Amino acid sequence: MDINIREFTEQDRKQLENYILSDRQQVYSSMPLEVLDDALNDRNRTANVVVTGDGKVIGFFVLHKHYQHEGYDTPHEVVYVRSLSINEKYQGNGYGTAVAQHLPVYVQENFSSFDHLYLVVDGENAGAWNLYERAGFLHLATKEEGPIGKERLYYLDLNRSYVPNLRLEVDAEAVLPAVKIILKRDEKEVGHIDAGLHDGVLDIKHIYVDEAHREEGVAESAMRQFATVVRRKLEGVDKATVTVSDPAFEKLFKNAGFVLIDNPENTNRYVKLVRY
Repeated sequence: MDINIREFTEQDRKQLENYILSDRQQVYSSMPLEVLDDALNDRNRTANVVVTGDGKVIGFFVLHKHYQHEGYDTPHEVVYVRSLSINEKYQGNGYGTAVAQHLPVYVQENFSSFDHLYLVVDGENAGAWNLYERAGFLHLATKEEGPIGKERLYYLDLNRSYVPNLRLEVDAEAVLPAVKIILKRDEKEVGHIDAGLHDGVLDIKHIYVDEAHREEGVAESAMRQFATVVRRKLEGVDKATVTVSDPAFEKLFKNAGFVLIDNPENTNRYVKLVRY
């Protein structure tokens, strides 16, 4: 999908005047013109637009350095994504997914001195938080009574590699209990994950990435998307597990939210909840 994320210019203002969001969306995301001038007059905020290949401004968001969202204790040297939205006229075309997938690299390129990226999502909007999890954001906390209702806090480590065009696809030809998840980049297969499904637990057996792509962060990006894809595509899976026999791969799973199981019989076993 041909989109460009860039900093706002005054030539974009007229298109933002015709921006549309539903009443529900405006609870969690301000209309661009409501926050634009504040961002332009604050050195810690940067207004950004999402533009299609033919020049339509279809999205907007603010990157806010050093911001602290009410109720969360996050580091000072952070960037928050705020007021992110896609014009309602263009929703349902995959633009939200494209923005979420390109956002990590965009922030890395423009805020290279920062290590932490956060955003707060409507806690009732499963589609939104599935989207961000697929892009590599980790769910850190859920607040039942935030300033604007139930909300979820997400985090992304800007020190890692991200692959914007990576997609995970469940292989329909695999026969249960075997599960194969194909890793595709720009519609080309670049690897796969082999797993087995038993009693609601998906156990990862093997992760393979083509040698030509092993230094691009494919495995890391795949594991950050893994739980979301499993939750959406495989019914009845409650958690994922993996046995890490090589300590060199522990970080791969820990960074994707897997935690060590307290089991004296198997000290290398990790687990991650898929449904919560």
